[in-house]
Amino acid sequence: MSVVDEVKQRIDIVEFISRYVPLKKAGRNFKGLCPFHAEKTPSFIVFPDTQTWHCFGACGEGGDIFAFLKKREGMDFSQALEFLAQQAGVTLHRDREEAAREQKERQRLLAAVAAAARYYAEQLAGPAGEAAREYLAKRGVLPEVASEFQLGYAPDSWRGLAMHLLAQGFSKEELLAAGLLVQREDGRIYDRFRNRLMFPICDAGGRVLGFGGRVLGEGEPKYLNSPQTPLFDKGRLLYGIDKAWREIARTGVAVIVEGYIDVLAAHQAGQRNVVASMGTAIGEAQLQLLSRFGRTFILALDADAAGELATSRGLDAAVKALGEQGGPTFAGGLLQFERRLDVDLRVAVLPAGFDPDDLIRQDPARWRELVEEAKPVVRYLMDKALPERAALQPKERARAAREILPVIALVPDAIERAGYIEELARRVAVAPELLQRELAGLAARSRVAAEARPQLEARAGPWLSREEYVLAFLLHYREARQLVDSALAEAGLEALAEADFADDVARSLFAALAAEENPDRLRLRAKLAPELRQELDRIERLWAEEPDLGPEEAMRAGVEAALQLRRIRLQRELGLLRVVLEDAEDVAEARRYWLAIDRCCKSLRALMLVSLARRSIGGQPQPT
Repeated sequence: MSVVDEVKQRIDIVEFISRYVPLKKAGRNFKGLCPFHAEKTPSFIVFPDTQTWHCFGACGEGGDIFAFLKKREGMDFSQALEFLAQQAGVTLHRDREEAAREQKERQRLLAAVAAAARYYAEQLAGPAGEAAREYLAKRGVLPEVASEFQLGYAPDSWRGLAMHLLAQGFSKEELLAAGLLVQREDGRIYDRFRNRLMFPICDAGGRVLGFGGRVLGEGEPKYLNSPQTPLFDKGRLLYGIDKAWREIARTGVAVIVEGYIDVLAAHQAGQRNVVASMGTAIGEAQLQLLSRFGRTFILALDADAAGELATSRGLDAAVKALGEQGGPTFAGGLLQFERRLDVDLRVAVLPAGFDPDDLIRQDPARWRELVEEAKPVVRYLMDKALPERAALQPKERARAAREILPVIALVPDAIERAGYIEELARRVAVAPELLQRELAGLAARSRVAAEARPQLEARAGPWLSREEYVLAFLLHYREARQLVDSALAEAGLEALAEADFADDVARSLFAALAAEENPDRLRLRAKLAPELRQELDRIERLWAEEPDLGPEEAMRAGVEAALQLRRIRLQRELGLLRVVLEDAEDVAEARRYWLAIDRCCKSLRALMLVSLARRSIGGQPQPT
């Protein structure tokens, strides 16, 4: 957890803002007169659930506790952090030397893992790797594909890798931290991977971060991954992304499978936009990584996994996703991710008894057909719950409708949602208006708390968040700001602003950048407070590790990422408006919120049209 997040966690925003603004309870939230402009009707709302505030009046300001203090007291980020940290009892101890030490340690771990990958590859090519080579041949993996993916073999030896890397100057502590060795209680060390076919797992830039190992012969577990390390986090990585991102960027489509061999088979067959979730359900961090390159993600599921998606783990989870308690899982989670990340999630179901590897090798044309015919998640769930030809009794139709409605409620696009309502009404033989009323009641009961929650992107991941990507783009391309603002102007929207950044560190960096007439990295860095300077250095480092898109693609990607920031801001404001609408005290207040919702929806539509037009001119959706 960052210092900023720790401060926010410890200070209650309602209590803090109450020192400056008299607040009155309004439903679940608190209301008062905006301290930033003169008004007679309260339009300043504090949301305790999300620890944020927003003015729905003339100034339209909003943000977290940092944004409030900076605006109210005229502080810069460093001053606000120091003040709030003191209030929260949080010690500000991080300095440049600590950041430099952490970076040096990370580079050593990267070097150790890269050296391990080379060792495993040498073993696969040598006499010890004969059984592994036979296994690959049996699975139809060509030698050139094995070489491209840097496959290797971990010998059936307790200390082969340990002795090799210790001799190269790596310390025992470094090898343990990299997840390459295991230490017994008596202090002795041994290789984590033994007698396994090794699959190096890389980031998008091609750096090896960890491994997956498939046992050869008898042994458990069948597949063993690197443990959680400073480099390796299975929930944030995708196998094959380093080989697939260019094709995903070109086509705008990513196909997600489950296993390593599935990825190898697909790439060998020319389907180079395929990645694997490494045996776990796909998560938001992985989809966020993919959303940098494409917008349509197809889950290629075997019949068993698809069945789970369509039954209790799917529909029940979607219902939970609308409630206040219980986090969404699988289907519900997928739909929440789709909403937050502005992507198109689809499901391709494989024939019973087949996994992608089998189908690709036996019938590649059928594989391509299934991928092309993949259904949106909601359509897939609806087809499973209400088959077209099924003769359901009225009670069964009613039960199925009530299961599907919470799923439809998670669809972010109002027009798409209305289409699903029309289709559901036809299938259960009721008037669409009845389902609309049911849906409205469901939304009112749940309050759709998730919509109101700002999507603050973590700054601790091994890649740039979308906000950081935009900052780096603006900093590295002189014409970037003009291109972004021109694209926003096409949609009739104001220029990129601080409010487009939800994270306060990113917001503060943007403010400093925007104040420079001709941004220069060195000059900007010299003007920043130490905390912001560290963040800028980290963004610069991660930007240097980004895949090289080429100038044209980089421009399209940067502008599209900035447009997405505005889209996320509008969706965030729309969610807040829907929440406060339910607490409106009179017709006039409700009408004011309805008008604001209408303006928000129109802006979102205009932004969508501009994005679609830009993509069609540029060919395919570009990485963001």
